[in-house]
Amino acid sequence: MPEGISKIVFTIFLVYSAFQDGRSKTISVWLLFAAGTSGILFIIISGQGIGDRPLSCLIGLLMVGISRISDGAIGEGDGWFFTVSGLFLNLLINLKLLVYGVFLSGFVCMGIYIFFRLKGNDVKKVTIPFLPFLLPAWIGLVML
Repeated sequence: MPEGISKIVFTIFLVYSAFQDGRSKTISVWLLFAAGTSGILFIIISGQGIGDRPLSCLIGLLMVGISRISDGAIGEGDGWFFTVSGLFLNLLINLKLLVYGVFLSGFVCMGIYIFFRLKGNDVKKVTIPFLPFLLPAWIGLVML
């Protein structure tokens, strides 16, 4: 039962985060804090994932480190999102969510690149938010 509730809370967190990221390319610190607190409470209450959740959070912490080293090439908020998602999802599911999101955003970026190049415009300054691509990836993971 707690696992199902945990997935519902994570889905709400993902939808709200994707909406914020898509609209303003930022994620509220309060949202991350509230979701992180909920994730920790679910771990404590259910007793599940005590061993593998910190490892799952490591994905996001590595993304935060890469963001800081690369001067923001990867959004730091995306890294913090995956750190919090590691509290809800096991390592394999969290990694799948990241990889599927990267593939989906890669296809869209390829289309944007081709579109701008055909128009003769510069593509260097174009940025897209990443978290909205996690919604279809999460739907695919939950349905499969």
